[in-house]
Amino acid sequence: MSTGKVRPRLVVVWALFAVLVGAIVVVETTDILEPAPPAPTGSLPMFEFTEADLGAVEVIYRGRLGTLMRDAEGQWFRHDASHSHSDGAAADAAPEETETHRSDPKAAAEVADQLAVTARMLADRRVPLEQGPAAYGLANPEVMIAFYRRGADGADYSRPLEVLYVGDLLAAGYTYYTRREHDRELSLIPRYQVALLLAQIFGADQAPTPMPEWSATTDP
Repeated sequence: MSTGKVRPRLVVVWALFAVLVGAIVVVETTDILEPAPPAPTGSLPMFEFTEADLGAVEVIYRGRLGTLMRDAEGQWFRHDASHSHSDGAAADAAPEETETHRSDPKAAAEVADQLAVTARMLADRRVPLEQGPAAYGLANPEVMIAFYRRGADGADYSRPLEVLYVGDLLAAGYTYYTRREHDRELSLIPRYQVALLLAQIFGADQAPTPMPEWSATTDP
């Protein structure tokens, strides 16, 4: 065998050996082959907007419609029969189109605070939709929440930024099955995050309690 044929083979062998050593170093010093760890509970953001981006939020709850809106000055109010921008009237009452709007700064600040919390809503987990929507209470959900962009005069109703459907509670009563409009998976949302928004719109006496009613007597 001639020396001229051996040398190219040795070069190839050493090149392959160098590649192998490099691969071993990468595997040993990085987590490139490790599966990504699951996200911590309550760390999965639901929305990409903030309260400042919103012009209106419409909620259907058990067949009733409630709306939080901004006026032309950017102040929040609960749309009600009197158009007084206060929270004293029923959220689903028929509006009076000729009523003069008078913003209530305290009520507006309370709505803004609640929507700031809602916009930061976090899911505990995402899970696949393994059965039909009816199995999770999402075929005809009792709660539908539509978020609309802020416009020049209050809200832009051309299309919602996001729509969230809220289905059944899980067996323990602390978490809702939910689904965003275009998702193929479910998001598990803590009960209180939904309950607080419903209480802001419909009143605490008309909304679910933030925690299961029996939890106060059974939890330590």
